[in-house]
Amino acid sequence: MGHWTAKADPTKDFFIDMITRDIGLDECIFDLLDNSIDGASRHAQAQGRDDLTGYFADVLLSETNFEIKDNCGGMSLNDAKEYAFHFGRRADAPKDAENSIGLYGIGMKRAIFKIGKLIKIRSATDSAPDEAFETEIDVSAWAAKKEWEFELNQIDPAGLVGTEIAVSDLRKGTASDFSDQIFITKLRKDIGKYYSFFLQNGFRIKINGVSVTQYIYGVRDSDIISPYVHEYQDAEAGVSVRIVSGVAGVPPEDAGDPASLSKDSEVWGWYVICNDRVVLAGDKTDKTIWGDSFPAWHPQYNGFVGLIFFSSDKPGELPWTTTKRQIDETLPVFRRATVFMRDATRKYLDYTNVRKANLDKAKAYESSAAIKPISEIRAKAPEAAPMRLPVFESAPKIKMGTVSYTQPVALLNKVAQSFGNIQMSYKQIGQKTFEYYVENEVGE
Repeated sequence: MGHWTAKADPTKDFFIDMITRDIGLDECIFDLLDNSIDGASRHAQAQGRDDLTGYFADVLLSETNFEIKDNCGGMSLNDAKEYAFHFGRRADAPKDAENSIGLYGIGMKRAIFKIGKLIKIRSATDSAPDEAFETEIDVSAWAAKKEWEFELNQIDPAGLVGTEIAVSDLRKGTASDFSDQIFITKLRKDIGKYYSFFLQNGFRIKINGVSVTQYIYGVRDSDIISPYVHEYQDAEAGVSVRIVSGVAGVPPEDAGDPASLSKDSEVWGWYVICNDRVVLAGDKTDKTIWGDSFPAWHPQYNGFVGLIFFSSDKPGELPWTTTKRQIDETLPVFRRATVFMRDATRKYLDYTNVRKANLDKAKAYESSAAIKPISEIRAKAPEAAPMRLPVFESAPKIKMGTVSYTQPVALLNKVAQSFGNIQMSYKQIGQKTFEYYVENEVGE
């Protein structure tokens, strides 16, 4: 079926190192999943559908091989020759599907080059089955050649409508990670989080035969506790923005108790989502709003979750980077959004302060508010709906002081056991021992 030349830096080894140096193996797999999901979106749109039910990507990992297979529409021969294997994003590349997440043309190449050295790609479309093709790449042999050529061979599609990629002769670090069950378990969990909204829309992903479970984002919602919600159009960028924030967990009782503060700590913070792809998860840094004229994140704020969705049929207007694991916080569309993000956060921070003096009532209100999925929460008016939180009656002000002391953990555990509750926090132990002394030694 012929071959073609893709123009790039003449030193191939340098080129391969350059495009793979700063990408992790999990990001390689995410790049390939992005391609599958974009293919599914294009195929569904051509059929007049806006859901992804029936589309899938199956990933197999081992110490010797990597495979990803999908049924997401496949690549046309022209797109394969002119764009998919072209190094970089050509100016005349075809328009991405609406709300695309695969903006950057280099994604597939850097992913497969990072994973291994022997690569086989097969693809076919239902619109032109006679153009089904495969290509085999021996990276070491290809790097030794002067020409930048890949040969595409015509194949019988045999029912294939999608893309299959197989990689062997894995790089040393790749083989080690792909045989590590901890890596695979974390990968499955991260995919459930970063691709949550595609899984919700019907797309299915399997890792080594096990379906990925969607991570459900949600906040508490009741008559007393409800989230901040705001939806608006950023006219300058042509981007739709949606913000939801609120109480997702229970704030810690003791801001000095390590056990309390470490629980689910990676979950809390701000999430940035571009075209339904989670880009930044649980951020607690100045990449979003923390610090820089706004309070820096403090473990006292555990339990807070904020999500900001940016959507556009022009992916280049969205505040993400090529890895899709970081944001470009300098873009005006994001800077304008931080004004609302601060508003969506401030009331929760204030609540964690007054909550301390009304702990029992606050816990009762919080536990009675059910977690509601983000997908079910929508703005009811053009204006932002403020976060609603419990309001407590002001008690007479009493001058207060702080008592603290440090003791061996083993001894503290014995004290907790003597009180009949081995799960007591250190703060509770201190409070109970102080109350015991006042009752028995000081009296009224």
